[in-house]
Amino acid sequence: MTRGIKLHRVQQAFRRSEALYRGFVGGRGAGKTWIGSYDLLRRAQKGRTYLVASPTSILLNDTTYPTFTGMARDLGLFASERKTPYPTVQLTTGATIRFRTAEDPEKLRGPNLSGVWLDEASLMEEQAFKIAIACLREGGQQGWLSATFTPKGRLHWTYEVFGKGGPGVDLFRAPTKANPFNPPEFARQLATQYHGLLARQELGGEFTDIEGAEWPSEFFDGPGFWFTDWPAHLDIKVMALDPSKGADARTSDYQALVMYGRDHQGGEWIEADMGKRPMTAARAPDGTALTDGMVEHAVEVYESFRPEALAVETNQFQQLLLVPFRLEAQRRKLDIRFVELDNRVKKEVRIRRLGEPLSQRRLHFRATPDTRLLVDQMRVFPEGENDDGPDALEMARRSAIELFNGKSRGRPTIWRT
Repeated sequence: MTRGIKLHRVQQAFRRSEALYRGFVGGRGAGKTWIGSYDLLRRAQKGRTYLVASPTSILLNDTTYPTFTGMARDLGLFASERKTPYPTVQLTTGATIRFRTAEDPEKLRGPNLSGVWLDEASLMEEQAFKIAIACLREGGQQGWLSATFTPKGRLHWTYEVFGKGGPGVDLFRAPTKANPFNPPEFARQLATQYHGLLARQELGGEFTDIEGAEWPSEFFDGPGFWFTDWPAHLDIKVMALDPSKGADARTSDYQALVMYGRDHQGGEWIEADMGKRPMTAARAPDGTALTDGMVEHAVEVYESFRPEALAVETNQFQQLLLVPFRLEAQRRKLDIRFVELDNRVKKEVRIRRLGEPLSQRRLHFRATPDTRLLVDQMRVFPEGENDDGPDALEMARRSAIELFNGKSRGRPTIWRT
């Protein structure tokens, strides 16, 4: 039986390349994981072993593994799988495909391999690449490596390896709009949210350096920068909300809700929830919520995260936000402690306070789409279109420091509610 698989032009060129190291760099939705899966299925040989690595267990389980196994089943190549201790798939061709995360690159060491696919390689440390290529010697033969990723600038190791090129290296670039299999308006809709150099990177698939960016790109990489699960024990937890309702707010601004925790060693753990919702939900006559409102959503997250306080920017008329917050808390029978922040220091000055812990590698970010959006805003600050995420992070961090210092000195905390 013959099955046809549709590939766009750049995917076809990547598939036909016989280079030792091949990179497929693309914008969001350019078909990176799709072509990585198909390419491996076509290359996998009988009796050979291959490795697929993803940056985190979340990306592995949510994207890489289901895409690969779904395609393998659809093409009739899926034979069996073993989920523990690590996912392993046997193909009907007799090939073995091992799946791992690159959170700890040392754990990629193992058996000799005939091929490696690094999915979302730009979210991995360079050590993952170096350890992987040293395993490409199964059966005394030179194996191959492919990497699919969105670029992260010219200071990133993926640019050094793939962007600059060299003997045995091929790079193929596909912007978001190059993929005709996306929904018709997908690329255009994304373009309304990404601007300037960030758009060239995230949509155009270009290696760009953000001129005028506050912090170098290497600050947003390295061991432990991304995490999957929140630590079990934290000394303090705080939430902060930038409601993007101020006088200088723009229609493109997000409502940024940041969850922040600090551990006993001084590590700082961060997750973001970025949205665009009406201030409060529309309700039916019986009180049932008909839409998702900012206030209701924030209270729901508060109930789940259980922080010591919720810091809210109350400049100008935003102080009125506390009224619907209190009503929603009463509706849920929830005791919320508020910290009102009347921010008089210029926003850019406040956000620059994040530079010290960022340079000291104390900040850890949860590997979720919204948290990645927060990090993307930090990467291009102050040149980016939006800075609501970093602003909310600074508020959460400032509130946590003040609360923690107050507790450690035995002074009562004064809450303005």
